[in-house]
Amino acid sequence: MACYLPGGVPEPVPSCATSAEQAALAALRSAYPALAARYGAALGHARAAALGKLWVALSRERIDGLISSVSADRATLLLSDGTRLSAPLAITDAFAEHPVGLAVTRHGARPQLIDHPVALLRAVMAAQPHRSDADRWLQLSAELGDSVANHALGLVGESWRRERMTSAGAPGGNSLRWAARRAANDPSFSPLALFEQAVVDGHPLHPGARLRGGMTTEELFAYAPEWVEQVAVRIVAIAQFSFAQSSLTRRGMTDLLRRWHPEVADAAEAHLRSTRRNPAGYELLPVHPWQLGHVLTHRYADALADGRVIVIPRARLLARPLLSLRTLAPTTDRRAAHLKTALDVRLTTATRVVSPATAHNGPVMSALMAEICRREHGFGGRFVSLTEWASGSYRPAPGEPRDAAASLAAIARESPERHVSDGEVALPVAALAARSPRSGRPLFADVLEELASTRRPACSDTAERFLTSYCNCTLPALFTLLSRWGVALEPHGQNAVVVLRDGLPVRLLYRDFGSIRISTARLMRTGLRPPALLGALPTEDEDELRAALFFPLVGTNLSQVVAALARAGQTDSARLWRLVARWCRRTYAALTTDPAIAAQASRDEAALFGPTLPAKSMLRVHMSAAPHVPQRVMVPNPLAPDQVGPAG
Repeated sequence: MACYLPGGVPEPVPSCATSAEQAALAALRSAYPALAARYGAALGHARAAALGKLWVALSRERIDGLISSVSADRATLLLSDGTRLSAPLAITDAFAEHPVGLAVTRHGARPQLIDHPVALLRAVMAAQPHRSDADRWLQLSAELGDSVANHALGLVGESWRRERMTSAGAPGGNSLRWAARRAANDPSFSPLALFEQAVVDGHPLHPGARLRGGMTTEELFAYAPEWVEQVAVRIVAIAQFSFAQSSLTRRGMTDLLRRWHPEVADAAEAHLRSTRRNPAGYELLPVHPWQLGHVLTHRYADALADGRVIVIPRARLLARPLLSLRTLAPTTDRRAAHLKTALDVRLTTATRVVSPATAHNGPVMSALMAEICRREHGFGGRFVSLTEWASGSYRPAPGEPRDAAASLAAIARESPERHVSDGEVALPVAALAARSPRSGRPLFADVLEELASTRRPACSDTAERFLTSYCNCTLPALFTLLSRWGVALEPHGQNAVVVLRDGLPVRLLYRDFGSIRISTARLMRTGLRPPALLGALPTEDEDELRAALFFPLVGTNLSQVVAALARAGQTDSARLWRLVARWCRRTYAALTTDPAIAAQASRDEAALFGPTLPAKSMLRVHMSAAPHVPQRVMVPNPLAPDQVGPAG
């Protein structure tokens, strides 16, 4: 991971593997011996990616009192004990694709090269050897090591999947065109799932982007989207008096399962009757198979013993694991409801259970968003809020831990592909920065190729055409929701799904209400009654409300799109940001013509173009005594006038 070099001149040398990397390679050799030779190259890519993300996070968040600076060709971090670290200037680009061999130089009597994020983190730790929070730093170090090892495995899985597609008669070519053609002939084929599973690099900013804390490598091979096409979702029956549910209509989770998967409901009914129980007294809930094997048997032992929770042995629902790992798309029909399941696995900063507040709020927010979209005339067909139809969770008995509800819960969400017409393809925005699942080239290359084939002389620049249409689908709806209705969505690359026709964005689909914020005051101004929400969603803090939208929109979504588009289109990212800024100004100019919200929209616009934006902490939250409480840090705003120019 690091080395000292004679004569004070740093040169790249091979690095030793961490224990996580050695364990991952051993598991790969055991399960897929023919693929083991690929792990070394994949590891180089994974280390470089995580090293770059860690450098950005350390400098952005001023972890441990770090001081960051840049010169003409080098970036520098000054540690608390005076140690100086330097790296190529490109390491400061949060969305850069760093080459294998990226290294940080630790300056001193004996210069040291650091090419692994764990070694970089240890160098920061060494600057304060007697720290009180050493255990948290050590935990973060272990998680970074696991993430790098998992990312390398994912890259191997990605290359193997591409080979399987080629051997199945789908060599090379444009993946968007191929997916649209196949979907037209096969209702069970899901282009969305194909592109969700192509997002192998994980969170674009978090150094621990591929952490799957709690899963073994063998379990990754069984459940992770980069390794398997489908998993068998399990079904449990929960006694009605131990079941909490929320639904948009009278059709709850059980009714939805019966509608979309009658064979599962029939199997449950038959099993309950065979055990002399009345099916009418039970509700059905989908459960991730990992959760069934690791959590149910011990946490719900009493409920299983007395019949409040019953595992249905012959009920299995085949589904494709999506980008978020615990959200699954049934294989029978791409328009069937997606299932968001509880998973006691740590991904980046959180264990992905389904809290009672999240389960309750989904259908409630869906009803509110449906009414807003109706009053906004569907935003001209360019924006759709996906419905969370129903949720269900275990209701703990007196004396049981209250958090037991979150580990046995699920949400049924509308499939994005219900809003896709013939010839169109839906994919998460994060996939635009990924590689084509067929050719391995940047997916944006396929997008721009599709655009170029339409030959629209009004705008010969395909990158500009794409971004113009993308802004038209995205910004008017999101800014209107914030300024007029007080609803701040969280449109990062996983929650935002873009629908393309011939490579051109035609609508944006939004999913997941877990971390949004709502201003009751703004909403009441429109005459709508505030919904009965649980948890932290309602807020009258203007800064928090704007931050909930602006960072995921600008700091992740648009930043990732602009960076990937600039690379694929071989164009200047500053020019693309100027285009985004013009669209933002144009959108707010339209909003301020409404006297009811003109002042509010002007204040929102001023915050959007401020010198900095509040960004979610990627590392500081790990160091906190309350790691589940989100923290924000201020980061440079790519839309600030000094970045895009005063004219915007």
